[in-house]
Amino acid sequence: MKCRGTVRVELSRDVTRDDLEALEKALKEVGLALAKGFRSPEEGGRVVSWEHAGRVLSLNIETGRLRIDEASMRVKNSLEASLGARRIGVRGIRLEDALVEVEGEVRVDTKLPYVESIEKSQGRTLIRLKSLEERDLKRPVLLKLLRLLDEKEARARWGGKAEHWQLLKRSRIKFDPPLFTGDPNKVLEEAGLVKRFSIGQWLYTPLATYLLNAMRELFLSEVVLPLGFREAIFPKMYPLEIGLKTGHLRGTINSMVFCSLPKTYEISEFEELTDYMYVTDEAPPEELARYLRHPEYFLCYAQCEPFYWFFGGELLDDSSLPVKWFDRSGPSFRWESGGLYGLERVIEFHRVEVVWLGKPEQVVETRNELLRAYERFMDEILDLEWRAAWVTPWYYEQSGAAERVEEFDIDKPGTIDFELWVPYRGPREEQKAWLEVGNISIHGTKFTSPFRIRHNRGETLWTGCSGFGAQRWLVAFLAQRGFDPDNWPPALRDFLSRNPPPEPVSAVTYPKTQAGREELRRLVELLKKV
Repeated sequence: MKCRGTVRVELSRDVTRDDLEALEKALKEVGLALAKGFRSPEEGGRVVSWEHAGRVLSLNIETGRLRIDEASMRVKNSLEASLGARRIGVRGIRLEDALVEVEGEVRVDTKLPYVESIEKSQGRTLIRLKSLEERDLKRPVLLKLLRLLDEKEARARWGGKAEHWQLLKRSRIKFDPPLFTGDPNKVLEEAGLVKRFSIGQWLYTPLATYLLNAMRELFLSEVVLPLGFREAIFPKMYPLEIGLKTGHLRGTINSMVFCSLPKTYEISEFEELTDYMYVTDEAPPEELARYLRHPEYFLCYAQCEPFYWFFGGELLDDSSLPVKWFDRSGPSFRWESGGLYGLERVIEFHRVEVVWLGKPEQVVETRNELLRAYERFMDEILDLEWRAAWVTPWYYEQSGAAERVEEFDIDKPGTIDFELWVPYRGPREEQKAWLEVGNISIHGTKFTSPFRIRHNRGETLWTGCSGFGAQRWLVAFLAQRGFDPDNWPPALRDFLSRNPPPEPVSAVTYPKTQAGREELRRLVELLKKV
């Protein structure tokens, strides 16, 4: 990397002729400061030329391995030390006309913060920057910008998650021919167990809730609780700063749901709007927006974020590790317009989120315990056809952070997905016939670092999480085993026999069709067999 640019230094007073000798000496000190720590000024940095006008000193500098923003701060610090004796202070600095030259032709557009233009020529990329104020130089903006370019280039080279799917293990074939080939989503909706509330949202009647809770409670009793996880209740609306620290605002902002608070809590301020709604019986979103603050929160996206916040800035010791919690207290929200279908892909969904924190070996061991428990749950408790795959590519898909991985190591940060065969989508050989129902991730220091979660003796701490989506598990289970409890495994039948199903909702016009009402009666009779 090579850089050049002009550092404008605002002094506390005009430079006079009497100051020139001291100024020249100060600039020699600047040259030494720019080269400090490097074998030569070309490798570090140097002042090519300079001039002054009134109280503004302009230095044209070039740097090699030393980033030009770091060089600019070295200029400021050196001048403050050298000119202080002549009672000349440094009020501030600004970097102008900066040009960063890097090896390779980066395939990105110019719509990047602080970038004026990007040119590619003869295997090199020239990045022209807009003016950077001192606050930008301190952050440091340029370092983050170069990392962003690397990440964008990595994404362009390595593609997405689907290209890095690697099978780890799969069950034997259990259903040949399949026990059921229908679409459970259509059966549940037609029989009135669920009713579409809005785009990607459903109301689950007591009978549907009964089935969802059966899957969830069985998962908790067979997998989560025996491993020592304890229940907590996490908030479901997060300040934007949480999304900045986790990286979700950078990686998945296009599928997050945001919310705003009212500008005032005085009901009289809303009178014009409420009068309009009274008269027209309409709620115009564009008018309502005038009464709201800008979005300051986002709704629960990954569900584990409050866990990292809770331990943020805390000091932990061996006696408190590992920490193992789970949350099932409310919904998560993801805007997946274009990919919505049934209960499988929704905007509002419900899951059990399992999170843990500890030393690397503790986090890996907990993940391994969960792996064994998941396999038993899928293979023996629910007796389903399943497969597990290593899916993490070169970056954490949900957090926008790039990390190139050419071959995986199961004991390093990464994600394992669990997929169940859904026969109505097609034969086992087709990728579309498998539904991802859950995963286990090891994050490494991805979250302990930005949230400053520390060990009292300075040891490294990692985190991990696992999500169990109740709707997807239920759909996949019914897709394989159907609605007849005679085809359900003993563990589930025993669980349901101790918790009889509720009476279904039935009205003159609901379910909507005669076929739906007959389907509902059939399902009720089947469940009574348990």
